[in-house]
Amino acid sequence: LLQESLILLLLLLFLHPTTFLSKKVTQMMDWTSKRSVIRMNGEKFRRFVKAPPRNYSVFIMFTALQPQRQCGVCKQADEEFHVLANSWHYSSAFTNRIFFASVDFDEGSDVFQMLNMNSAPTFLHFPPKGKPRRSDTYELQVRGFSADQLARWVADRTDVQIRVIRPPNYAGPLLLGFLLAVIGGLAYLRRNNLEFLFNKNVWAFSALCFALIMTSGQMWNHIRGPPYAHKNPNTGQVSYIHGSSQAQFVAETHIVLLFKYEIMCISVMCVAGMCLVMLCFSWLLSIFRAKYHGYPYSFLMG
Repeated sequence: LLQESLILLLLLLFLHPTTFLSKKVTQMMDWTSKRSVIRMNGEKFRRFVKAPPRNYSVFIMFTALQPQRQCGVCKQADEEFHVLANSWHYSSAFTNRIFFASVDFDEGSDVFQMLNMNSAPTFLHFPPKGKPRRSDTYELQVRGFSADQLARWVADRTDVQIRVIRPPNYAGPLLLGFLLAVIGGLAYLRRNNLEFLFNKNVWAFSALCFALIMTSGQMWNHIRGPPYAHKNPNTGQVSYIHGSSQAQFVAETHIVLLFKYEIMCISVMCVAGMCLVMLCFSWLLSIFRAKYHGYPYSFLMG
């Protein structure tokens, strides 16, 4: 039965390749009209991605979103991938040149085995002709999984420019408004005593905290959007430190910031300890001088 199906498929490709291609494109467009990211299993992947003919590019995210997989990074990457796909779907430049799809490990484990893939999330580009090259594999550990970085990668592979449009997020403005309200309320309550605004220690501490945050890599995380950590799906081991000097995880920022804070505290304690030793030693000498009036002694050279 399988051989007969393959023969029938080859005959259809040989006799009516244009008709078969148009049906594939029509089906892909129909799926995209319902979901900007097409969910694929093994059968869909082999038919619409691997099998010719194909005149469109497919960007696929291989992921593991089921709760038992415990892949927190996959959920974050999935959100960014959907932001990119929605930006393209609702763009005025939308065409059938490229499609976005996803393959979940629990729905398409045979696809993972076919591609010898043992980690998630992974982004691959399948060009219209030929096999994917090395540059068609997205460097997740280096570039992060933010929608903006993914859009640059899509432009590199297909020359299709996608303007990333994110849904409105009111959490930031609300938090900023709340913070300004708190500061304004405190300033109003202490309107008759605003000397703390001219306190050098307050400004020095604020500048030190700002310097620690900026040098810890938080700005790099905000721009690149790296994952918090990486969990190996085979061994289950979680890595909080990236193995390359060209990338980092968000956890590294927190670790570095914690170490710098500890070093600062230890330095302050050391300085305070040295001052305390000098103070105690001076007190000890004063007691000794009070008991032995000839101190400090002088040595007479004979």
